[in-house]
This record gives sequence, structure tokens and C-alpha cells, in this order.
Amino acid sequence: MIEDLLARVQPFKVGLTTQFRSVNHRIGFVIRGKHGIGEWAPFADYAQAAAAKWLAAALEAADQPRQQLNRNEIAANGIVPALDPAAAVSWAADLLDKYQVNTLKIKVGDSDQLNRVRAIRSEFPNVTLRVDANGSYSETEAAELIREFAALEVAVIEQPCATLAQCKAVKGNGVLIAVDESIRLAANITEELLTEIRGAADIAVLKPIPLGGSEPTLNLAARLDLPVIVSGSLDTSIGLSYVAYVAALLPTEPLPSGLGTSVLLEQDLVMPSLLPMQGVIKVSEPILDEQLLSEATARVGSVELAELTQRLTAAANYLEEVPM
Repeated sequence: MIEDLLARVQPFKVGLTTQFRSVNHRIGFVIRGKHGIGEWAPFADYAQAAAAKWLAAALEAADQPRQQLNRNEIAANGIVPALDPAAAVSWAADLLDKYQVNTLKIKVGDSDQLNRVRAIRSEFPNVTLRVDANGSYSETEAAELIREFAALEVAVIEQPCATLAQCKAVKGNGVLIAVDESIRLAANITEELLTEIRGAADIAVLKPIPLGGSEPTLNLAARLDLPVIVSGSLDTSIGLSYVAYVAALLPTEPLPSGLGTSVLLEQDLVMPSLLPMQGVIKVSEPILDEQLLSEATARVGSVELAELTQRLTAAANYLEEVPM
């Protein structure tokens, strides 16, 4: 498997316009296949099994024919990084003006979080707001902050606490609880875990690439019996196109999807980048820009390439032993 795989991959590295969750670039491989292009770019702290799930999704995108869609476009939210309040308002205004989104997801979990959300709510009183804490709060902190967010009419908070038990304890305080990391980072999705998720969450955030592709994503959506939001994983427009495709296999979503993240890319592999137009992402197969890919390949250093190749080899070996 690995010999065939290495023969059809090309490394890439693209920067971000602003640091996002301690990440300032995305690095990985583009995988060319019979039916399309896949993107393999697991974060550096992802272990072998998790990286293998990313590979399964990338291989599906490259090698499998696309299924019949239920939708041709997906409503998308705008993403606001953890900027100072004035910069966050300016960023939000740009999203609303350029892309006509009606929902903003604001990164929180830092010392300026309440000021950021207050400033955006004050400037845009009619926009739906979500916040994403990435599991950074203790149970006590979450309970206090959720009351503050509720007063600002925040609709949803994603993963306020690291554990499902903590999320369950702060549920029902005026802001809907969505869980992301508790699903995405789980080694196995057991019936026991599904029961815990249902008790802790009002909404499930499903990320098709870390979950291993369309089949596990659709199966999980059916088994959870919760409203589902499909989201990207800080992908280039290659990966985001695949995520939009998987989202379109679902009949509907209760809230806009997390597909607006290409606005964070300093460079991309597709021109133009996949971005919302009038609040929606059009589902389409990506067309790789060879010049952009060549430039992105040149940014990958020899040490980075060796490490990427080693990680890809380990993921491929794992995938052969434990098919997804």
C-alpha cells in the first residue's frame, strides 16, 4: 500500500493569516486518485490511529466515486479567531459583508473572550452567535461563563469542558451545548459513549476527515439521534470540498456548517478558495491549482518532509492492519 501511496502524493505547506489554536500553518500531503484529490494533514499531536482515520478520508476523496447528494449547497458559518475586540469586530464585519453569512462562530477560552463576544454582539445585534471553547473550561468556569454568554444571546457553545461529565453538568443553562473533541478524539465510538454524548450535548459536531470519511460520519449521525453540524478541520479548499460533499449526503442540518475556515488561509491549493457565497458553500469537486501546489511544496523543508513521510507510512500501515 505504502509504495503505491508514496507514488501519488505531493507535500504542501500553507500559512494562516492569523494564529489559530496555536497553529500558524497547515502541512500535509495531497493525494491524487482515480476519482479526485484527497488531503492528508493531521495535526502534529495526532497519534498513529488518528492519522490513519485522516488517511481513510483522504483515500476516499481520491479513490472512490462520489455518491448521490441530498443537497447542492450547504449553509456555512463565519469563523472569528481569538483577536482583540476591535479587530474581532472588523473581522466579523468583513465576513458578513463579503460572504453574507448569518452565523458567526467565535473562538473563546482566553482572557479577552467576553470583551470579544460583547463587542461583536453590540455591533451586530441580529447575527446568530456561537462560541467555541475547545474544552478549555473547568466545570466552575463553564457554568459562570455560560451565564455570561446567555446574557449576550449566544446560541451555542462548542465543547465548553474537556469531559462529557463536565459538559453534562453545565447543560441547560441558556446556551445549547455542542460537543466536538469528545467525538473527534474518541478512540472508539461505543454505545456507552453515545449514551454519554446524548446526555451531555444538545448538538453533535461531526468532522468527516478526523472521523475517517463519509461512512463513519453518516453512521454516527444516524446513531447519535442528535442534531448534527458537519465541520471542517482547518483544511485547505481541497479538504473543505470533501467535507462539503459529506455534509451534502445528509438531508439537512439544524445550523450552518463549519465550512468557512478557508478565510484563515494565507495560501491555498485551489483558486479561488472555497468560501461561502451569499451564506452558502456550493458543493463541487475541487480543481487543484498546480502552480499553487508547486509553491506550497517548495515551502516544505527536508526535515518536515521526512517527518511527514514517516507519519504517513505509519498511518498507512495502521490502516492496512485495522481497516476503517
